[in-house]
Amino acid sequence: MIQTGIFNQAHLSDLKTALAVYARRHQVVADNIANVQTSGYRSQEYRFEELLAGASRRLAGSRTHAAHLPLGSRELADTEGEIRAVATDYDNGVNNVDIDRQMTSLATNDLSYRLATRLLGMKYNLLRGAITGRSLR
Repeated sequence: MIQTGIFNQAHLSDLKTALAVYARRHQVVADNIANVQTSGYRSQEYRFEELLAGASRRLAGSRTHAAHLPLGSRELADTEGEIRAVATDYDNGVNNVDIDRQMTSLATNDLSYRLATRLLGMKYNLLRGAITGRSLR
């Protein structure tokens, strides 16, 4: 079976994971924006990249049985993000939501999501072209 080039499924699953991360981050930022005037609300963030970087620095253990728990470093698909409260001194008079920071995060996340969807679409177009036998220009 072909394991390289356009048939490399790892890239497809990585892009799908990226889309899921961006969608979850969008939800968290949207919640922050929606609660900008909610008294006592604490701003949150979705952490993923930091957790993935920390997991990849550890040595991986060997699994001798499928029922054993993984030990050490994790793959991209095995890493899950977490929502946590933002520790900040910012105070808008009602809570700690910095609307400018949230709008910047929303715009950045939107661009990342659009890029990932475009890349995923290009991958599927390449596969479609290979299957139907037509060349893409």
